[in-house]
Amino acid sequence: MCETGVKVEFEKKAFEQIRQNAFQVLNSDDAPDVMEYNKGNATSGLLASQGLLTNLNDYVSEYGWDKIITGSLADTGKYDEQGMMGSGDWYGITTGAVK
Repeated sequence: MCETGVKVEFEKKAFEQIRQNAFQVLNSDDAPDVMEYNKGNATSGLLASQGLLTNLNDYVSEYGWDKIITGSLADTGKYDEQGMMGSGDWYGITTGAVK
């Protein structure tokens, strides 16, 4: 393990809490830098289409994630302007790709 000096504050929430409050949490100055959230048109896609998720395209290119994460695994991290999963910009990296 590499020590980076980054301070991580970990907070567990039930999925229902996150689902009900995601818009308020992400649309504030206290929004988390990283968040695990359900992937799909009605969840992450909706947040991406509302501008509440950070576009990760530059990081995907810089770190070569698009070469490592392909096919259906890549689809779960990409959403178009309407929030439809499978194409468009990168807004997440699926936990299925984490090893």
